[in-house]
Amino acid sequence: MRAIALADFGSTYTKVSLVEPKEARLLARAQAPTSIDSDLMEGYSEALAAAEGLAGGPVEIEEALAVSSAGGGLRVAAVGLVSDLTAAAARQAALNAGARVEAVLAGELSEDQLQQLRGVRPEIVLFAGGTDGGRADLVLENARRLAGAGVSAHFVVACNAEVAAEAAELLRTGGAPAEVAGNVMPALGQIEIESAREAILRAFLDHVIGGKGLSTSPDFKRMVRMPTPEAVLEATKLLSRGTEATPGVGAVMVIDVGGATTDVHSSRVVEPVTPGIEDPLLPPPPTLRTVEGDLGLRAGSAGVVAADSRWIEAEAGLADIEIGQAVSMRSEHPKWIPTRQVEARLDQLLAVGCATHAVRRHCGTMLLTRGEGGPPTLVRDGPDLREVERVLGTGGVFAHTKDGLEILAAALGRRAPRSLAPQDPAFSVDSNYILAAAGLLTGQDAEIAALLLQRELGLS
Repeated sequence: MRAIALADFGSTYTKVSLVEPKEARLLARAQAPTSIDSDLMEGYSEALAAAEGLAGGPVEIEEALAVSSAGGGLRVAAVGLVSDLTAAAARQAALNAGARVEAVLAGELSEDQLQQLRGVRPEIVLFAGGTDGGRADLVLENARRLAGAGVSAHFVVACNAEVAAEAAELLRTGGAPAEVAGNVMPALGQIEIESAREAILRAFLDHVIGGKGLSTSPDFKRMVRMPTPEAVLEATKLLSRGTEATPGVGAVMVIDVGGATTDVHSSRVVEPVTPGIEDPLLPPPPTLRTVEGDLGLRAGSAGVVAADSRWIEAEAGLADIEIGQAVSMRSEHPKWIPTRQVEARLDQLLAVGCATHAVRRHCGTMLLTRGEGGPPTLVRDGPDLREVERVLGTGGVFAHTKDGLEILAAALGRRAPRSLAPQDPAFSVDSNYILAAAGLLTGQDAEIAALLLQRELGLS
C-alpha cells in the first residue's frame, strides 16, 4: 500500500496518520511519547512503526509531512498603535497563523513595554500600526525604539504601507531580520490579515522551526510545514467551504480542548445580515481562531475552576477543598489519566467548563447602548455565529473518551442570553485527530483532504 505519512509533533505525544491518497482513506493512526529530551525523530519513528503495524500490510511511504507544537509552538508578539484596532488586528493575524501570542503592545512603546517584550522572548514580532497614510511619525519612532531594544526575533512589518519599507530598514539596522507584509488594517473598519499570516508562516519555516534544536535530522525541518493550530484552522476552513468537487458543510466551529489551553476555530461561508444592528469597529475575519491560555484539563485546570467554580462544585458533588486537591494533582501531572469514575466525571466537567467559556469568549455578544439624547441602539460586539451549522470537538478528551457529544451539547446549552454563539448546531467528534492531519494535507491536495475530512467525521 502506498501512503502519505502525516505527523503531529505535540508537546506530549507525536501522532502519525497514514493516508492512502487514491481512496482518501485513513489506513492507520498511532502515537508515541514526544522525545523532546533527545531528538523528536525518535518518537516519530516509534509512532510511524506502530502505525505501519496497524495498517494491515506492507506500506510504502511516498511522502512524509508534519505539523508541530513541540518546544512551545510558535511564539509571537504583536505591536500596534491602538489596542482595540491595529494591535488587535495584529494579534488576530498571529492567532490565525497558529501562533501563541505572548504579548500585545500598543501606543508609543515605553521602556517597560520593551522590557516586557524582551522578557517573553518571542520568535516573531508582528509590527503593525497606522492605517495607510496615518500616524507615520509614531510608527517610525516605534521601529527605532524596537531596533535599539535588543529584541532577538524575526520581524514581520505589517504597518502603514507608506512607511513599511522604512520601518523594516530601521529594524534591520538593529540586527534583526525583517520582512514587509500588507498592512493588517489599511483603513478604519477594514482588516486584512492574510498577507501578514503568510509572512509569519514563512518565517516559522525559514527561521524558527530549525532553530529550536528539536532534532538534528534534516528530515525534521523538511517535513514540518506549519504549526499544529494552523493545520486545524485550515481544516476548519476546508470543511466549511469545500472544494470545486466536494461541497463544504457550511459554517463550522471547532473546539480544541487541551491540557493547558482551549482553542476555538470558526469559519463562516457568508456574513449574517443584521439590519439595524451596528457592526463592531474591528470586523472579525470570516475564518477566526482564538486561544484561551487559562482554560485546560491539566495545566489550565485551575483557570477553569476559577471561571466556573460554582457550577463544577454543584455538578461534581465535591467540596471546594476536594476540587482544589484534584486541580493541583492535574497541574503537577499533565500526563495523568483518570481511572476511577469520580475522576473521569470531574474531567468531563472541566472539559465542559473549558468549552463553555472558550466559546463565550470567541463569539460575539449583542449589546444595547444609548447615545446622548438618542434612541437605544443594538451593537454587535464580535462575530455572529448563531447560524453555525456544525460544532466539532477535537483533542484528547474527544479522542479517548465516549463523552464527546455530551460535552459539546452541555457547553453550547450554557450559552449566555445575549450570546451570538451557535443556536442549534449538529455535533461531531474528531476521534482520530483527523483535523490536524487533513489541514496539513490541504497544501498538497485539497481534494483528498476534503474527502478524508468528511469521510472520517461521518459527514459524507
